[in-house]
Formats: sequence, structure tokens, C-alpha cells
Amino acid sequence: MSFALNPTEMQTLAMVPDQELAAMAADLSLLPDEEIDRKAMVEAMIPRLLAVAKMEGLPFSKYDADDLEELPTHHREALAKAMGWSTSVRAMLRAGGKVYKIYRKERTNSQIPLMLPLMLPMLARYAAEAS
Repeated sequence: MSFALNPTEMQTLAMVPDQELAAMAADLSLLPDEEIDRKAMVEAMIPRLLAVAKMEGLPFSKYDADDLEELPTHHREALAKAMGWSTSVRAMLRAGGKVYKIYRKERTNSQIPLMLPLMLPMLARYAAEAS
């Protein structure tokens, strides 16, 4: 299933520097082109980010609570289900906190924890569309 960004999501991504997008792409084993096509890059990253979420969960911190609560319920539930987690925000934060600790210890240069709040609505929508 392919993923397509909507105009609001593109507007959100406009403020992200190309270097950060490229670093995030590299974290997801994507090789960015010399000239970055933001839309194409993010549309390729979202399915890979969901694959990472399914394998190891997502690195959430207590600061992600509002972002999780703001997601449409069926999007949040689809994302939690993809990871095998409970659908409550509290449970997702608890499970994500364990993943976050791993990132802080073993993946200190990863862009995933930094970019996750920005990409969370897109990722959750994709999880809902893919389920």
C-alpha cells in the first residue's frame, strides 16, 4: 500500500531542514537523493517507520502525551495494535518509554525520537489505512 501526504502534512514538514529529513531517511535505511524531494522522501519513510514500530515499538516520552491524545482514536488504536500495545495513551507512553531508553543508550544519534512527534499523525494515519 502506498502512502500519500496531504497538503496539511506537507505544510508541517516545510519547517524541517533537509539535513534532518536525510538523517531520518538514513535511520530507516533509505538513501536520500542528492536533491531532496521532501514529499517523495517522507512518503517512502512512513511505511518503513511503521515497520520499525512493528518490530521494536516507538520511542515515546512523557512529552508525547498530548500528541498521542490529539490523534483520532482509530488512528491511535491502529498504531498501538500494529505494535502489539494497549491502546490507552498511558500504556503507550509506558511501553514507549522503555523503547526510548534503548534509543538513549544505543542509538544516541537517531533522528527517530526527535522527528516522531512531527511524523506521528502521518504514521498513525498510515497505520489505520494499512490495517
